[in-house]
Amino acid sequence: MSALALPHTWRPRKTRIFCYVIAGGLLVVLAIVAMILPHDGARAWNLPSRIGVFAVGIPMAAFLHRHGDVRIIASDSGLEVVNLFRRHHLKWGEVLAVRLRRGDPWAFLDLSNGETIPAMGIQNSDGDAAPRAARELASLVREKSG
Repeated sequence: MSALALPHTWRPRKTRIFCYVIAGGLLVVLAIVAMILPHDGARAWNLPSRIGVFAVGIPMAAFLHRHGDVRIIASDSGLEVVNLFRRHHLKWGEVLAVRLRRGDPWAFLDLSNGETIPAMGIQNSDGDAAPRAARELASLVREKSG
């Protein structure tokens, strides 16, 4: 029996911190810039223009949130892998192996249909925590897949 209680979620710690700090900082800087733009004179900025300056940061912050929200969720029924642009729902029998080699940005899952998909919820940027998380997931895959 696995030592992990299900459901269990793996998320990259350093990537999440980086993405949310940068997104917050970006929005704060753009808000300050929008407020200090000239109100009068030959180059006056009206309210819609100021809102536009701030609004430029919203899609950038949304992208950073998307990157910070990657994860792997293990449940009794299988794995949910949430990557930057795709979400995969996998049954335990579909996952053959978990790989995280030195130099890889994140873990990869080898599937029974011959595909290999990235599992961005475990990232090498987390140092020693990444191989430990990959081993936990691999152990769970072996246990659940039989």
